[in-house]
Amino acid sequence: MSQTNRKDLPAEVRVVVEVDGKPVGSFNLDIDRLWPLINHRQREALPVEWLDSQRLDAVIRAAAVKNLMVRLQSRLYQALGDEIVKAELDVESFTLKAEAAAQIFGRTQNDIESLVAESGRSPADFLTFFWEYLLGDLEQDDLKEQWMTVKKAGSDG
Repeated sequence: MSQTNRKDLPAEVRVVVEVDGKPVGSFNLDIDRLWPLINHRQREALPVEWLDSQRLDAVIRAAAVKNLMVRLQSRLYQALGDEIVKAELDVESFTLKAEAAAQIFGRTQNDIESLVAESGRSPADFLTFFWEYLLGDLEQDDLKEQWMTVKKAGSDG
């Protein structure tokens, strides 16, 4: 009977993350691998005599995993909320940077093709430059000058 109880304990627990009641992701925890990190008790003596050791271990494991999941979810939702706010700010910042680049380089595909042809570089070079501008610390005031500097450095080599 104790083996049946052991089989009832999941080896893996899935944590589903929801935002506004809709699942947005999940992750799995391998409890069989995690349990030795959690349960490193040195003593083997039973704290109660009225429960066999395997059943007691199963009860303790189930309770500990349940509490772990509650704490993880609480922290996960707090961290996710904080990171969503930061991501919203990132979107706003990147949008403003893209708008600034459009004012400097032009808004149409033809504008960029002319800029690239004028520089002797490839469209991929411009996309790389733009990507680095979005993620880096390039100042938008001298963005065109920086593109020209990159162009010159690329054409000298």
